[in-house]
Amino acid sequence: MTPARRMQIGAAIFTGVLVVATVGYIVIEGANPLDALYMAVITLSTVGFSEVVPLSHAGRVFTMIVIVSGVSTLAVTGAAFLEAAVENLTERQRRRMHRQIEHLDRHTIVCGWGRIGSSVWEILEQHGVPTLVVEQDAQIAESAREAGALVVEGDATRDEILEEAGVRRADAVVACVNADSDNLVISLSAKALNPKVRIVARASDVEAEHKLTKAGADRVVAPQVVGARRIASLVTQPDLADVIDLVVRGAPVEFRVQRFTVGPNCEVAGKTLREAGIRRKSGALVLALEDKTGRQLFFNPSPEVVLEPGTVVVAVGNGDQLNRLGALLEAA
Repeated sequence: MTPARRMQIGAAIFTGVLVVATVGYIVIEGANPLDALYMAVITLSTVGFSEVVPLSHAGRVFTMIVIVSGVSTLAVTGAAFLEAAVENLTERQRRRMHRQIEHLDRHTIVCGWGRIGSSVWEILEQHGVPTLVVEQDAQIAESAREAGALVVEGDATRDEILEEAGVRRADAVVACVNADSDNLVISLSAKALNPKVRIVARASDVEAEHKLTKAGADRVVAPQVVGARRIASLVTQPDLADVIDLVVRGAPVEFRVQRFTVGPNCEVAGKTLREAGIRRKSGALVLALEDKTGRQLFFNPSPEVVLEPGTVVVAVGNGDQLNRLGALLEAA
């Protein structure tokens, strides 16, 4: 039964108690209708005003029954009212969140609010990337909302949930739910709905990593494997590990890696890396060039490589350096 229906029933019962109380004071105490109604109202409301009709023993017993009945009815009705108010507020919040989701464009969809998903969301938010979370568990979804995330509550393996999350407008999907099979289905579904969306999937082992790649995931991360390699690098190559920390974690110097596409009318289009003078003009360092499929990187490219329009340049630098590089490569 809905809170609104319980409120209607409670109001009807309260009205009935009021009528019965009024008639009871007329019959038991011989009060006139106005005095009887007054006695019924002050008794049900428990305001404590003085009685206008002296009560007999029977009248006092009747009054106690009226008080218990009225207070019980008011309590039930009040609880239903509060529940309806909370539901109304929650529904308004969900409608507002739904409107925000509808206006998202080129955003990232994080499927699963676990330890990995919540951390990914937090980092993306820090970098100003519009991000949406899809979570099936109602309690976990509420935790995500409390953290400030836009949330679509539902099973990310279902097409209609991905549609609601705006997968056709999204730039990327992060499939990081617990089960590899679910991440595989998410990858397949997202690619079917939006072939251009970039998918990063979580895998529990190497076998799952291969399957996810075949399912359409652009990048697959196995946390256990990555962690093992990281620990090993700290033992065998500690200096290199420090450099990786500097670039990836962004501390203490805010270095980061970023991709740029060479614009057709920018000043470096058609020039070689040497002629472009990227390092001298921006301060950023070119790490690699990416092929047109976006699946292969050519690290440490030759200075004689020509920067044709559409070439993707992967570079590292601080914020100012990357901003200057972006202006250099993507200027109209």
